[in-house]
Amino acid sequence: MSMLPLVLGFGAGVLTTAAAVAVRAIARRRRRTARMVAELSELAQPLLMIEFTARRVRFSPQLCHQLGLDPGWTGEFATAATRFVHEPDRALVRSLVEDLRIGGHVYRECEISLRFGDGRLHQVALQAFRLEACGWGGGLIVATVTDRTRALQIEEERDRLFNLSLDLLAVGDLSGRLLQVNPAWVRVLRWSRDDIMARSFLDLIHPEDRDQAESVLAELREGAPVRDRELRTLCRDGSFRWVSWSSFPLTARSTVFTVARDITERRLADEQLARYQGRLQRLANQLATVEERQNRQLAETLHDTLAQELFAAQAKLSLLRAPERLPEPEAVLQEAIDILDHASHLTRTLTFELFPPALYEVGLDAALEWLCRSFRKTRGLACAFRGLGELPDLDQDTRLLLYQGARELLGNVYKHAGASRAEVALAQRDRSLVLTVDDDGSGFDLPAGDETPAADASPDGFGLFNIRERLGHRDGTLAAGSSPLGGARVTITLPLDGGGS
Repeated sequence: MSMLPLVLGFGAGVLTTAAAVAVRAIARRRRRTARMVAELSELAQPLLMIEFTARRVRFSPQLCHQLGLDPGWTGEFATAATRFVHEPDRALVRSLVEDLRIGGHVYRECEISLRFGDGRLHQVALQAFRLEACGWGGGLIVATVTDRTRALQIEEERDRLFNLSLDLLAVGDLSGRLLQVNPAWVRVLRWSRDDIMARSFLDLIHPEDRDQAESVLAELREGAPVRDRELRTLCRDGSFRWVSWSSFPLTARSTVFTVARDITERRLADEQLARYQGRLQRLANQLATVEERQNRQLAETLHDTLAQELFAAQAKLSLLRAPERLPEPEAVLQEAIDILDHASHLTRTLTFELFPPALYEVGLDAALEWLCRSFRKTRGLACAFRGLGELPDLDQDTRLLLYQGARELLGNVYKHAGASRAEVALAQRDRSLVLTVDDDGSGFDLPAGDETPAADASPDGFGLFNIRERLGHRDGTLAAGSSPLGGARVTITLPLDGGGS
């Protein structure tokens, strides 16, 4: 019996000592936890901390600011979850915390929606860690909170731009395989998305351009970007379109970002412009030759006609210096007068051919009537003019263009068609003027629309080319067909609205 009190006293002492040690350990862990919480709170990051023992939540100052709370705010875990976590995500948060508390994992991550101080739900990523235990059933969870709302908005905007872009956007690898393409590929090349991605970059390139395409891949593998490389690219119908490729490699990720642009229309326009510039250059080279030839013809005409007539009149008039030596001075004077009258007629005719005053003084109808009369008298071509209806008032450029067109066409009929009869008609149809020249000959060839007169072309050929060019600038046309007279009909159509420039 005497030993019992001793044993009980010893047991009580041991228990007391153990309790004191446990209390001191818990106190130390709590102090350590408090220091960790204090140190974590000083970090300039949005953090939340959950103490298992107290089931309380603490927010770092930065997260307090985002949530619209005063710095140092704490609260019950259940209350905080209800206040800030979007209702569909609350069960996920409780499960994550419980899993970390019982030691199932020391690290978990998830994405949830938190209500921030602006009243809106923000998509956030949680990365939660379980730190050391701090008392019976205790412990600390620390979670970083990363607001992904802006990142998601950027991703959505990127995807929207990717899908709506008119350019051909793609992500591929360094082997030339396409991993992702936007809808513009389907619109431009007419392949389905799966068809495009089943082919490599080289499979889509014209065989004649594949050497260039292989050099593009070689440069990308070396880490060098490729910009504005123009290659013909295969369409579903077997045709090819010109595409400008710009690619940027990320060799560390074996990824290539590509921006391609359909430049087919631009290439066609460039080729057409090059052809037109070539025509203009040849035209400029021929202009001096044609002008010189026309000046020479004018000089020969003046020398052979007007100059000879004036010389003859001068000779006759010089005889009148000694009228006593002439048997009939009056006859000589009359001969001189007749020669001068003929010279005056030649002058008027030449003037009309060079610059018809009637075109400006009377009108286009009168000028065309005179032109047909001139061809009848000077060239023996039975030529008639028909004016079909009343014409509107025309500006000088329109009158001159149609008059010169009729003159050039009649000149070609006379020289090349072997015709004995021609007819010129002018009428208004809808909102266009239509000039037709018919003949009963064998016809003649009009120059093609893109054909420049040859270096040795006659002034008439050059004139037709010039007429066609001027018509083109006003949306007019020059066309040939069969004539009711049995030969050819050439039609000039000129819109009255004056299209073009």
